[in-house]
Amino acid sequence: MRAALPAAALAALLTALPAAAAETAPGLAQLIDGVLAAPADPKARALLREAAVAAAERQKAAALLEKKALLAGAERDRKLLLELRAVREARMRAWERDFATVCSFAGQADTAGEAVAAYERLLNETPVYSDNREQVKAAGEKIKSVFYETIKREFPYLVQGRTQTNERDIAALMFTRASVRDDNVRYLDTSVTQRILDIAARLRRVEGELGRQHVNLTEGLELYAKKRYAEALDLFAKVLSFDSENEEALFYRARAEEETGAGVLNEEKR
Repeated sequence: MRAALPAAALAALLTALPAAAAETAPGLAQLIDGVLAAPADPKARALLREAAVAAAERQKAAALLEKKALLAGAERDRKLLLELRAVREARMRAWERDFATVCSFAGQADTAGEAVAAYERLLNETPVYSDNREQVKAAGEKIKSVFYETIKREFPYLVQGRTQTNERDIAALMFTRASVRDDNVRYLDTSVTQRILDIAARLRRVEGELGRQHVNLTEGLELYAKKRYAEALDLFAKVLSFDSENEEALFYRARAEEETGAGVLNEEKR
């Protein structure tokens, strides 16, 4: 049978062992149980029992600290999410007011110029959230239908019997009275023609970008849920390149950076 360690030697060994190591060393519990089962030295038995109790207390204290940290983090996130939700709702209310203004302008030929300019601004300032994709899509369809009714009523030659309008029709509406002379839509000033084409191209580009950023945010959130933080960060960055104030992307980017340590590295670089 293996001889038990003398009490003095055992005390020196346990004193030299760091507290963290005593808690996590593999097989420590089994070693304690084995020595306690048949020790030759009563002092060693008592010392090992005290060490086991101390280790258990340290583990319990560490678990409580971890629990408190998790609860504090959860409460912090809850409060932050509530704040971000309030900001998000305020942004969407402002956007909806701008949307109503665009529809009002688009319904009148006299405010065609204001309508087209306001529509372009609205597209560029549209917030991209995980739950407003259909709302934005429906709003775009409604605005185009209002533009279409105005063009069909006031300048039917622009739509030429079509049942819906496109970005070029909308852009042309801004310059119609000054540049259009007949039903074939011949523009006398080529610079005006180019401006119409430029506006139409910008409208199409931003409409397409909105769709891409909605996809990026949705996929970024899915990757975040799967703990694929580095990939999620790339997509959140793309969303923020379009909508720099996006609270949803900012929140999850910060959390992903915490998980990967990127946030600490960025702070150190500053």
